[in-house]
Amino acid sequence: MEKPKVTGVQHVGIGVRDIDKSRAFYRDVMECTIPMADFGVTHNAMPDFFRTSPHVFNGWMYMQERESIVVECIQRFEPSPRPIHKEIRYGDIGVNKMTVEVADVEKFCEAYKDKVNFISPPKSTDIPGWGDYSFVYGTDPDGNLIEFVSSSKIETGDGVGMIRSLGIGVTDLDRSMEFYRKYADFDTVAIEPHEAFSGLVGEVSGSQDTQVRSCLLANGNGFHMLELYEVSKPRGRSIPFQVLWGDYGYLECCCVCTDVLTLARNYLDAGLELISHPTPIDLAEEGLQGTAWFIYVRDPDGIPVEVVEFPE
Repeated sequence: MEKPKVTGVQHVGIGVRDIDKSRAFYRDVMECTIPMADFGVTHNAMPDFFRTSPHVFNGWMYMQERESIVVECIQRFEPSPRPIHKEIRYGDIGVNKMTVEVADVEKFCEAYKDKVNFISPPKSTDIPGWGDYSFVYGTDPDGNLIEFVSSSKIETGDGVGMIRSLGIGVTDLDRSMEFYRKYADFDTVAIEPHEAFSGLVGEVSGSQDTQVRSCLLANGNGFHMLELYEVSKPRGRSIPFQVLWGDYGYLECCCVCTDVLTLARNYLDAGLELISHPTPIDLAEEGLQGTAWFIYVRDPDGIPVEVVEFPE
């Protein structure tokens, strides 16, 4: 039997306070203008994740015109949602940011100063094996971190470019690299582990002396990359106890797979923890044919990772 292929990051899930306010930001500012799905008010779609507790939420998925990571925003109504962290910091364990390409960080800040809440000044560094790299941090309406980057190696037009990667804060970079390379097919190290961001992320991490060890992984089967980073001084904060899917903040990285049922068996055989066993989604409500399947698995830090299989 052919091994299931995981084909890179498909979407990022975000728990939000106001679904329409978030829709306006990601559509009008981040240029996610193409609707992928609009769930409407949905009841009890993920009983495994909620451990059979009743739950109600609304949500949508939009993507940019270019081939980029899809944004999914969820507003949960029952049970009452809570912030994952009252104050979001760079390095918190779990999905912690998205990275967006722009032509010139400084010009972008000036042009978008009334549209994006920038919380750091533009910074520049040199990344080993990559070269020049300029970045600035802003937030979405719920305070979630968005990194805007430019480099001589990035070609993009004016305005907001491609959402190119998700950033995940981890406690042990080497261990997490091994997991995502082995179990999610992020088999190409696009940027080797480095510490070029150390001392440059104080405005978003809470300490001017923050030490960061980071890498960028690519998936040989598909598109869209994954940045893993281990933050020390201060250490990234752990996921709080009793966090539920749909609480406010970044919720998940979702990847696409060619065969979720076989992948689930492989994960169980490898001793991994499935939060949600294979669950079907009837796509008829979205005007599509067929059934999609999804699972949730925990990475070494307990971070939920969703894997979805869409019908051919």
